[in-house]
Amino acid sequence: MHSFIPSPAFRIRLFAATALATLSTAAAHAAPNPSSPDAADGKVEEVIVTAQKRSENLQNTPIAITALAGEAIEQQKIATFRDLAGRVPGLLAPRRSTAYTTQQYSIRGIGEIDTYPEPSVAVYVDDVYLARTVGSLYDTPDLERVEVLRGPQGTLYGRNSSAGAIRFITKEPTAQRSGEVGLALGSYDNLDFKARINGAILANDKLNGSLSVIRHTRDGWQHSVPLNKDVNDLDLTVLRGKLFSQLTENTSIGFSADGMWDRSSQSYYTPVNQPDGQVGGNGKTDPDLTWSDTLPYNRTTVYGASLTIKHRLTDNLSLKSVTAVRGMHGPIYYDNDGVTQIKGDSYAGFDQHYRTQEFNLNGEYDRLNFVAGVYYFYEYFHNHRLSQSAGSPSDNVGTVTHTNNYLRTESWAVFGQVNYKLTQRLTATLGGRYTEDRRRFDNFGQQKSNTALHDPQEWNYDPWQFEKLYGPYTTNFDVHAPWTSFDSFTPKLGLQFQWTPDVLVYGSYSQGFKSGGYDLRTNTVVGSLTPYLPQTTSTYELGIKTRWLDGALTANLAAFYNDIEDFQVRATATAALGNVVNQLINAGDAHSQGVEVELAAAPIEGLRLSATAAYLETAYDTFTATLPNNVAGRKTLVGLDFPYAPRWQLGFSANYRLPLDTPGAWRVGADAQYESRRYVDIYNTAQTQVRPQTFVNATVNYTADDEGWTAGVQVKNLFDLRRGQAGGYSPSNAGTSPLYYRAYNEPRMVNLYVNRKF
Repeated sequence: MHSFIPSPAFRIRLFAATALATLSTAAAHAAPNPSSPDAADGKVEEVIVTAQKRSENLQNTPIAITALAGEAIEQQKIATFRDLAGRVPGLLAPRRSTAYTTQQYSIRGIGEIDTYPEPSVAVYVDDVYLARTVGSLYDTPDLERVEVLRGPQGTLYGRNSSAGAIRFITKEPTAQRSGEVGLALGSYDNLDFKARINGAILANDKLNGSLSVIRHTRDGWQHSVPLNKDVNDLDLTVLRGKLFSQLTENTSIGFSADGMWDRSSQSYYTPVNQPDGQVGGNGKTDPDLTWSDTLPYNRTTVYGASLTIKHRLTDNLSLKSVTAVRGMHGPIYYDNDGVTQIKGDSYAGFDQHYRTQEFNLNGEYDRLNFVAGVYYFYEYFHNHRLSQSAGSPSDNVGTVTHTNNYLRTESWAVFGQVNYKLTQRLTATLGGRYTEDRRRFDNFGQQKSNTALHDPQEWNYDPWQFEKLYGPYTTNFDVHAPWTSFDSFTPKLGLQFQWTPDVLVYGSYSQGFKSGGYDLRTNTVVGSLTPYLPQTTSTYELGIKTRWLDGALTANLAAFYNDIEDFQVRATATAALGNVVNQLINAGDAHSQGVEVELAAAPIEGLRLSATAAYLETAYDTFTATLPNNVAGRKTLVGLDFPYAPRWQLGFSANYRLPLDTPGAWRVGADAQYESRRYVDIYNTAQTQVRPQTFVNATVNYTADDEGWTAGVQVKNLFDLRRGQAGGYSPSNAGTSPLYYRAYNEPRMVNLYVNRKF
């Protein structure tokens, strides 16, 4: 509860005072004596980013951005979006989801607890937008850089994003022939093989190519008692190819294609009451046991291709085109309870494909630079779902809902941003974006209550077979919602002042637009015909970026306030609480505010340190919707915290090259991430909240003199901390025992690895 909520004007003044106080301190100390022994020992690695569609030093970029490159990626073994958990202030990436290749995100308290809506946090791989979080967790052996931008990102990027953006930038093919092979072996028979070859196909950069492959398998770390089988295993294959041609001095073309085949088991959950959900057992929950008797069923396939053309028009102007097609398909079955009884199971069959086209015109002049863009997006999403929800004191009795819906989205946008130097040190930014989204929704639905629930093996994971065996349904609907349009203009204003060569201070106002639409999970006529409204986020941000001790220390701070209108949230209720409800609603107005700090230091030769901290407050200011029945008994969200919004996030990492007189380099490293308590649903249900958690990872490795060989050992979750990252709770009307489960993070994992570059 918040005993005191200051006004927005007060917060802005507070943040301004904080930033100016830090600025004054930095200005006094940011120009050290170059002969200082601390400054002479080393420098923090400079990172060049392209967050503003041009190459610039991270420390000269006037936005809140975290970038990881080079040694940081290698030493911390960052290969997927989930590896960013705890390493970026303000970013929440839960350590478990419904499947291995599905990942949700929240930045500064704004995000999704569901895997189906278009995300508030936009994810890009090489400038190509990933439209859904399902199947979005890509592993790559050719990662060059990661950029995480916090705050609305609409004036520089293709698809709008109201909370932030995550960019994975992979290596471009080069003419020099090279290759890399990596192998990791470890806990639970983990086998992670990665390989990449690169080189010229035609001379003089007329055609270069690279090909990457990943084969990652691992036995399950959780045991199903009724199946007598280990589950939560991995079975992942990824192929990625890239071509690059410098057609002329001013024109280049790049092509990439990828495919991912995820045959891992879907997530299995742990009943809190054991054995098999029964109250009155031994009182302890073993996170490595489940009583789910549903066989593994996951056939997720993701694919895509993109074509990038760059042309320099003049010395000052360049044009870029990015054309992409992507898609995914595959059925997956979720046993959302962890017990032998059927309490919350779902079959999800999906078929999605989309295409995008983006044009960028970039200008670079002495006092002015700009980006102007046009973006087109079309998506087709077919969602075939059969859900079974317990709703009786008797086991395996409840509500069956069968929906077969089709969502079509067509969107176009124009955007641009201009940076103009008012003086040598003062730069003004002006940007804007106009977006128009059109959506059409068709939903065929059937439902039957107070009926028997059936194990999926009995109906062969086929919803149509279910109807033949156990039908007919008592309620049927066939809804065709017309094309509906949502549009918005979102501006950006900013000022940046280069106080000294080592001190940058900036302030900005920007808006983010998250479109309205139709909910893929809705199971009612009214829900199918009634679109949810767009969500608008207005962000006020002040920041300062500093370099101290001749580059041996960097210290960055950002303070922000998000004003959210028509906040989109996911309201759910199971049949155990009455009617089955799973609907995206507009809760009303809300806000989040906080401060983020990032430090990096090279205090002595061979030692690199980094630390991050994020403080976040969230609150609903008004509530204008109606909540379904819920365990917590909430009638309003006012006074509650956002889900996926811990008050505190802290991070630390250290990497040290040992001063040994041997060929090559020995390094030891460790990193730790802390999150305070957070909630997994909008109701702040106490039984499913995530307790405070600290995860520690460690590594020891050796690199040969010529850097051709690297070998080492890495330990993830060194102290084997187990926390429920998500879950569900319904104490009554869910059969003879309560519905109460959690999704725990993975146990400690130890891997030996070796990499060979040639």
